[in-house]
Amino acid sequence: MRRLLLLRHAKAEPWDSRDDFDRELTERGQNDARHIGDLLVASDMLPDLIVYSSARRTRQTAEAVASRLPRAVESLEENALYEATRYLVLEVLRDLPDDARTILVVGHNPGVGDTANYLAGDGPKDQRQRMASKYPTSGLAVLEFELDSWANIEPHRARLRRFVSPADLGLRNS
Repeated sequence: MRRLLLLRHAKAEPWDSRDDFDRELTERGQNDARHIGDLLVASDMLPDLIVYSSARRTRQTAEAVASRLPRAVESLEENALYEATRYLVLEVLRDLPDDARTILVVGHNPGVGDTANYLAGDGPKDQRQRMASKYPTSGLAVLEFELDSWANIEPHRARLRRFVSPADLGLRNS
């Protein structure tokens, strides 16, 4: 079994005079990302590899999550994940090393949400519907596959085990 953890970056500062690529996480975003790290630890879903977009906010999200893990995890910056469509995300996934059984991918919407919905063919209907209707910042989809290699990942073949948002963790009301 392989597990893919698809995480939308945490809450970032608004788009203003700063280039979108260089936007930083807000304090709330840092806090949310650390709570996602705590959730991964508590749920025994430690990644073997963290792959993140080259944008500042995704790197900061990955770092905040990793700071809560009990061991160092190899991280890989992937330029192709910035503004990636689900098809490009799938290409990145197919090239991941097979010795990594659980992989955390930190990216952007709409690519992350589209990819999660495209891959999920089974799982709790209410969570799949919720994931399809809104994939908030720090939203996390836990997808499981029966695959011998990441190269064989295909649409609608994953089971959604869990979809979590900051609201589910009691971090806010909506």
